Order: sequence, then C-alpha cells, then structure tokens
Amino acid sequence: MQLNRSLRIFSSSHATAFVAFVVAYLIAIQYFRVVSAPDPSSLFLDPERRYEQKYSLVRVKEADDFIARAWKEPELAKASAKPFLCVGVPTVQRDGARYFKTLMGSMIDGLSDRERSEIFFMPFIANVDPNVHEAFNEPWLANVADRILTYETVSDEDRERLRFLEDPTGHVQKALFDYTYSMQGCLNTTAPYMLILEDDVISMDGWYSRTKAGLKAMEAKPEYHDSTYLRLFYNQGLQGWNSEFWPYYVFYSILWELFLITVIYLLHRNSPAAARFLTPRTILVILFICSPASVALYFAAGRVTVYPLRNGISKMNSYGCCSQAFVFPREQVPPLIDFFNEVKVGFRDSLIEEYSDNRSMTRWALTPSVFQHIGTRSSKSVGSKNDQDVGAKNRWNWHFEAFNSEKLHKEHLALIASEINQGFTPDEK
Repeated sequence: MQLNRSLRIFSSSHATAFVAFVVAYLIAIQYFRVVSAPDPSSLFLDPERRYEQKYSLVRVKEADDFIARAWKEPELAKASAKPFLCVGVPTVQRDGARYFKTLMGSMIDGLSDRERSEIFFMPFIANVDPNVHEAFNEPWLANVADRILTYETVSDEDRERLRFLEDPTGHVQKALFDYTYSMQGCLNTTAPYMLILEDDVISMDGWYSRTKAGLKAMEAKPEYHDSTYLRLFYNQGLQGWNSEFWPYYVFYSILWELFLITVIYLLHRNSPAAARFLTPRTILVILFICSPASVALYFAAGRVTVYPLRNGISKMNSYGCCSQAFVFPREQVPPLIDFFNEVKVGFRDSLIEEYSDNRSMTRWALTPSVFQHIGTRSSKSVGSKNDQDVGAKNRWNWHFEAFNSEKLHKEHLALIASEINQGFTPDEK
C-alpha cells in the first residue's frame, strides 16, 4: 500500500517536473564547469585554465616567422605620406624576454599593402643608450619600422636626467616620460589616430580592420569629441560581479521573483490546466527553491560567461585595466601630454583615468579584444620580483584565446579581396 502511494507520488506531474528541473540543473552545472573554467568571476574557475594559451601560441609563431623573414627583406612596404594610424611602442630591454620583436611581427604579418600604407610604425627604443636594447641593431627593425624613435636627439641635460631615472627608484617617472615622448612622436606625424602600446602584447590576425571599424563606430557616437581613447585590450579579471554593485544584483534578483509571481498569477487565472498544476505547494517550491537555485547558478557561472560585453565598442569608464593598447584621437593627445608633464610621476593608466574622470570624458573598449597581454616578465622595478611577475601575468583576456587562426585568416583574406574589388591596386598609396 505504502509502495503504491510512493509510486503515485513519484509519477505525479509535480514530481516529474521537479526531477526534470534537477536533471536540467545538474546538466547546467556540468556545462558551466566547462565553459566557465577560464572565467575569473566564476565559481567554476579552473586555475589551470585561467591563463591557458591557445590562439596566442599560434600567433606568436606566425609573428616570429614573419620577423625571421624580415631580417632578409629590406624592401618591405612602408607607410604612405598620409597614414590613418600612428603606432608608438615604447620598449626597454627585458633580459630573458623578446616580447617586442613578437609584437611587431604580429602587427605587420598579414597586412595588405593598403592596410600597411595606412599605418605609420614608430617603435621607440626607450633605453637612454639605444644600443643596450637587443633589437636596436638587428636589421629586421629598420626593415619593418617607418621610423625608429630614440632619445639620441634630446638635450644633454635631459639625457643625464633620463639616465638617472633609469635607476629602479625612478622607474615610474621615466615610464611616464617614455609614454609621453612616444605620444609626442606620433603627434609629429599627420595621423588622425595614435595607438600607443606596451611592448609585451600580441595582436590578432586582422587587428587593424577591426580597430578601424571600432574607431568609425566611435566617431558616430554623440560623445565622440569627449572621448579619451578606444581600448584594444582589457583585463577580464576585473569584469566580474564587483561588490559595490550588490544593490543592483539584489534589485534584479527581486525583479526576477516578481516576474515569476506575475507569470504564475496570470497562468493560474487564465489557464485551468495551469491552475490545477500550480498548487500552493508547487508555487512555494518554484519561488523558494527552483528560482533561488537558478539565480545562484547564474551568478556562480560568472559575469564574463553569462553577461559578456557585446561585440563592437562599449563604454568602459571603469574596470578596464591596463595601458596595454590605447588608441587616442589626435585632438585628445596635446592636453593629455600637458597633464602628464604637469604631474610628472605616476602610473600612466591611473593618470589617464584620473584625467578622464576630472573632465567627465568617455572611454571606449573594443570587444573582442584584438590584443593579448603575453608578458609574464615585468619591466617594472618596484616591489618584489615575484609580485612584479604575478601582476604582469594577471592581465589577461581569455576571449582572445578563443580565436580560430584559420577562420581569422580567411576573414582577413576576404576583406583584402573586397578592397581589390573596390578598385584598390597594390601600387595605390
């Protein structure tokens, strides 16, 4: 008798629905264990996969192969007289790491002649004695660059001051000066946009076409003339469920519960079949077990997983980090240089944010990021060596690693073909 009653309960529509929910919930957990494994904002984060290199390893090889060819090819294409983008890369010698070489290769490898003509590459050897830098006297650098910027043209007085700042205690001040000097170098070109990069990043195949599209989208925004930059890399480790926004999370969770109550009420009122199913006990189970469990799983999955930024450009006035890849409109560079010269010392990313906040300026980010931070050896000379290298590694965008090399290459070739079909020839400048 008791067995029959238990079987009837188990086979009831309510029990079947609850079992189905539990099964679906367990499947969802397994799903998020896979897709959220690299997400630092997820409870399913797998530390071994957080910094897993996939596409970046492929791109590093492509970039290094290009540089190997560039050693022997002095007749590589260069920028036209009216470039669209100036690329400044302040770089200092890093013992035991050759990130700069790889960065330059990744940016130029695969560019069409037209794309290359629109970009003025101006790497900046920021050691006071440029011969200290391994790349300075290597032939590939002159072959790929439009101009190599150094401190050899500054006054003797400035050179002595910079040599003094090369001491570890002056690193922060010199790094800011290097950044400013690179910006000024780009300002001396005619390019309407200036991309200033750190030297330990790598670009995707087709980075320029996506960057140009992002800049065109930024130009169409009402806030364009009050925009500081377009960010081409951001650290997804800062894009999680930030605690200061907990009132919003509570509000939307309550809103979800109210939505469920409204749906249940309407179904109960307008559908006899639903009214028979939605008994008081069933409603309590839905509202106080199923719904909270679903909300908890949503947050556990991680914000980057369940609520990623849409592709294209988005406002990012906070939680961007760091200064790996900023594109500045030309008109924004002179006042920013003046600000740097006024403050003289500080971390450039923090100062740029302070400058923007004080002037209520908008900052934009391009999604997906077209650059990845690959440096695990910091150039900073402050703090312990272990802290420096851990901090360098923690700057990561795991969506970059999801790129497919073959697919990107085909997309880029299709874009180049469309340029040719529109009347461009390789001799056109």
